[in-house]
Amino acid sequence: MNLYLIDGNSYIYRAYYAIRELSNSKGLPTNALYGFTNMLFKILKEKQPDSIAISFDSPVPTERHKIYEDYKAQRPETPDDLLQQIPHIRRIVAAFCIPVFEIPGYEADDVLGTIAKKASQQGMDVYIVTSDKDMLQIVDERVKIYDPMKDRMLDTEYVKDRYGILPGRISEFMALTGDPIDNIPGVKGVGQKTAKDLLTEFISIDDLLSNADRIKRQKLRTLIKNNADMIKLSKTLATLDTSVPLDVDFKDIHAKWDIFTIFPITTFTRQ
Repeated sequence: MNLYLIDGNSYIYRAYYAIRELSNSKGLPTNALYGFTNMLFKILKEKQPDSIAISFDSPVPTERHKIYEDYKAQRPETPDDLLQQIPHIRRIVAAFCIPVFEIPGYEADDVLGTIAKKASQQGMDVYIVTSDKDMLQIVDERVKIYDPMKDRMLDTEYVKDRYGILPGRISEFMALTGDPIDNIPGVKGVGQKTAKDLLTEFISIDDLLSNADRIKRQKLRTLIKNNADMIKLSKTLATLDTSVPLDVDFKDIHAKWDIFTIFPITTFTRQ
């Protein structure tokens, strides 16, 4: 049995920016609607998941926002023409009979991570459809990330080849390098190679911070010591919460294959 979990927000924005200047006969913007729907059909037709679910970010501030007010603060406001399409996107998801998980105060990543852990513990193979790097931290023998743009599965070997570390240390990697997408600060001056070298030498962030005097390069040693609090904060921000309080009955999220007869693709016209 397999389960596909879709990061709804990631899907919406990818669809919106991939296709522009599309509308229906009444002038309603439909570029995100069209792209989102086609992406769903692609997953359902090509992957034929046994079970499928979608999660969206809650508008309620999360714990990350409470401990760091600049978390994701650099992100622009949602464009008006996209805001008009979001209610219709939710109707499309409902028409597909795909369950939606949206928990107040939790990000979609945390929700998806929690469901993935629960599902894998029940012996299911889980594929998380997302572009967020932080999701790589829960990759294991049963949980993989599916990149729909490049049509590839990201597994443990990918993480090791790409970052030189095991998936469970991705949050530590981000604690050092930061992440501009989520505005996680990290340490200015520490790049990916340096982070990899440090995580190879030290068994954990706590080990690194407790034994910073062992760092041979004086400039780097000073950087780590002077930014210890920021490193700890960044790790907290980057670490997924896989204990979101939610109940999942996996019998309720089986894919409904009759959708292709009840929900034909609508034809859209360019403006």
